[in-house]
Amino acid sequence: MTTSPSAGHDTRPSRLRKIATTAIFVASLLVGEMPADAQAKQKAKHPAAEATSTAEPASQAPPAQAASDAAKANPAAQKPEDGGKPADPAKTAAEPAPKAPPTWSAAEIADAKAHCAVVLKRIHAVAMPHEPIKEGACGTPAPIELISIGQNPQVALSPPAIVTCDLAESLVNWFEGDVQPLARKHLKSEIITIQTMSSYSCRNAYGRKKTKLSEHGLANALDIGGFVTASTKTADVLQDWGKPQRQILAEAAAEQRAAEEAAAKAAGTAIAANPAQAALASALPSTAGAAVTSLARSTIIDGVGDAEIVATPTLATSDPVVANKLGGPLVKPAKKGSSVQKTSQVGARSTSNPDPEIKAFLREAHTAACRIFGTTLGPEANEDHRNHFHIDMAQRKFTKICD
Repeated sequence: MTTSPSAGHDTRPSRLRKIATTAIFVASLLVGEMPADAQAKQKAKHPAAEATSTAEPASQAPPAQAASDAAKANPAAQKPEDGGKPADPAKTAAEPAPKAPPTWSAAEIADAKAHCAVVLKRIHAVAMPHEPIKEGACGTPAPIELISIGQNPQVALSPPAIVTCDLAESLVNWFEGDVQPLARKHLKSEIITIQTMSSYSCRNAYGRKKTKLSEHGLANALDIGGFVTASTKTADVLQDWGKPQRQILAEAAAEQRAAEEAAAKAAGTAIAANPAQAALASALPSTAGAAVTSLARSTIIDGVGDAEIVATPTLATSDPVVANKLGGPLVKPAKKGSSVQKTSQVGARSTSNPDPEIKAFLREAHTAACRIFGTTLGPEANEDHRNHFHIDMAQRKFTKICD
């Protein structure tokens, strides 16, 4: 029987498919029955593929585990340069970020600058804007560097001062209304330089260690050591103020104490040198005995004004009977307080003598400042202000401070 070509063509692909299917089935049986050691050898040949198929994604590892794995991978990271213990990642993450330093708000700075612009427009002053200052409780949002004040002549601040615009305005008013007229009156010239000592300084007030911030800490104060005129004459607070009254009184009290000690010592020496007088003094009534032991003192003042307390070597008494027996002088009782008055006069005469016109200028300028500034301190206040004027804009509830 003869087979047609078309029939043979149709059956051949069917056979090939059957053969391929049978081959695949046999291969699958062979793989499933592969021994365990063969499978291990097969995995060893392809380790990268095995690791890729079984490892978890790195992003899914917890943070602590990731940090531990990183430390194992880089042992050098576990040893800080200072030799200390390695930082704990958990603690480092829990620590708060450092706080930013305190600053003025944008609104505070804008308002202060606007106010300052208005003030500077109405006064005669040359100033440069300064960056806002904030140091804890100290500082101001719109300070200026004040270079000069006044007009015809301009008065330079040497060195320039960091102050508020309100302080600059008060300084201009003081100079134009009082200081320059006083300089023309007493110094026969005008001031062209202010010798400044301190302006902004973040600190407490003098004599206060823990409380009361100084007005210097708010750029609201200025210390002035002296003034220089166009004729090069200098009015120096330390040199030309003269002795403060408190110093005169202190010296007078010291001289009085020294005189009393010298008198007591001289009385003891005189009695010890004459036993008869000592015996007589003890035998007399108490009032007479007290009179015997008193000494006459005299104050000798030379033409320069220096004084010397001299104790007479002879005994003196106001009792005529005792004076006649002892041969001493008869003196009238001194009026109460006379020795203090004499000593005070001695102290006043022994003060330094600066140029009286410069002295008058400084004292009248100080008095005028008391009417303008919240605080005015000078040599009469205390030793800390012996060499300068301190002026500030402190707001006082009742009265200004003027010393």
